[in-house]
Amino acid sequence: MLFLPPRRAYLVVAALLAALSLGACSSDQPAVCSSVDALQSSMDNLKDVTLSENGLSQLQSDLNQVKKDLQQVVTDAKQQYSSDVSAVTTSVATLEDSLTSAKADPSAATLAAVGTAVAAVGSAAKALQQSVSGTC
Repeated sequence: MLFLPPRRAYLVVAALLAALSLGACSSDQPAVCSSVDALQSSMDNLKDVTLSENGLSQLQSDLNQVKKDLQQVVTDAKQQYSSDVSAVTTSVATLEDSLTSAKADPSAATLAAVGTAVAAVGSAAKALQQSVSGTC
């Protein structure tokens, strides 16, 4: 058995408690951090789709993942980031409408509208990520 003088024992205990508390801080992030990261990842996939008549089905698939990840963000963010989440939700709905139009009538104009909508979703998601970054 190790015997430490009382003063040294306090220092050892204090050092151990400090190390434990530092370790707990780094892994104790709010759920919104990981859900926003997942949203950003699915957004990256969305931005990588080539806009063409043939790319619309891939875009639809990627948009479905964005919507799923966005729903998790809505659940995790609660009211704290409601304005940023609302902006992303609105831009995703606009993209969905643009995509529906492009699938019904694939033309240069409808594909351009989809491109604009994808960029708007990306901007809104980036703003949300920046807002959440202070928490994470």
